[in-house]
Amino acid sequence: MKPVYLIAVLAVLATAGGAYTVMHMMYNGHHAMTVQATAGQLSIGNATARFLIEGRPGALYLGIDNKGNADRLIAASSTLTQRVELHTHTMDNGVMKMREVEAIEIPANSMTELKSGGHHIMMFDVTKMPEKGTKVPLTLTFENAGDVQIEAIVSDISDNHSH
Repeated sequence: MKPVYLIAVLAVLATAGGAYTVMHMMYNGHHAMTVQATAGQLSIGNATARFLIEGRPGALYLGIDNKGNADRLIAASSTLTQRVELHTHTMDNGVMKMREVEAIEIPANSMTELKSGGHHIMMFDVTKMPEKGTKVPLTLTFENAGDVQIEAIVSDISDNHSH
């Protein structure tokens, strides 16, 4: 049997509004998740944003590690725009379609990934297109855990994401 290696590097970064923790974990040499914020038993990380064409919606992806009871992501907001929606992809007669959802279920003791081709967050009517490498402020609202503030890093087209 191969040995399993778990390495965690912890750094605390100070911000104007207080301090938050960033944790980078590796599991058997693979990146697990960079934790950007926690709320109760939820850890949120790996937040990235995609803005491909000016004037078109942007998509946000992230991971939610739940070490406790089930919860639901019920809303998202950003100072970048007035219109942020929770979305998913569905198949309709062989055609993949995107649609808004009321909430995203976060099962107990599990990892939920918001990603291309699945659940994700959409930002509409963004007046100024964020540049690659900048950060997009985002507030996630959970039914039980409440509000969590994170920043999604804007990635570029070469990351092979599409929403």
